[in-house]
Amino acid sequence: MAETGPFYPEMTHFTLPLHALREELIALAAGWADEHELHVALERFFPTYAAVAILGGDGLGTAVANFDPVRRMCLRREPFDVAPISAQQFLVRNPDCLVMVLEPVTDDGLRATALTSRMADVDLLRWWISLVRRATYGMHRGAWATDPSSGVRQEIPDHVYTEGARELWADGVRMLAATGTAVFDFGERE
Repeated sequence: MAETGPFYPEMTHFTLPLHALREELIALAAGWADEHELHVALERFFPTYAAVAILGGDGLGTAVANFDPVRRMCLRREPFDVAPISAQQFLVRNPDCLVMVLEPVTDDGLRATALTSRMADVDLLRWWISLVRRATYGMHRGAWATDPSSGVRQEIPDHVYTEGARELWADGVRMLAATGTAVFDFGERE
């Protein structure tokens, strides 16, 4: 059972799974950072864990390229603490942030990613959700997920994907689940 109290505040969270290109998520984060004066942190997990922090979104694409392979990008209103830290400690030391996992396109395809947040401040969480919700208005919605070993197919009407992911899918790149073997189908190929 999770403890609550002054040292363990009750947390609320949301997660939006989606298919998106890294470049699209970086552009989205850069726009939010500039518009709302947010701080951005980039995390690299390989070959060793490291994190850097920047203010605003100006030059975010270049910062990601220079710090590659960036695996996770976080945004928040307050500056990030990136002093020698581990991946496990990062989100504990830097609460109240929106997290974006940056998935690369590989020979296997593009894995689903997520925009996610977990925080004690419900009003702040609602603010993040409103930003994410507005961003999804310009995205595609609805997919089918198929288990390749059994052939079982299930409709996922709320699955969100960007135009870049749709174009990759139309070119024959497999859209993979975040974990497991399911493959997503966005509809009839053009």
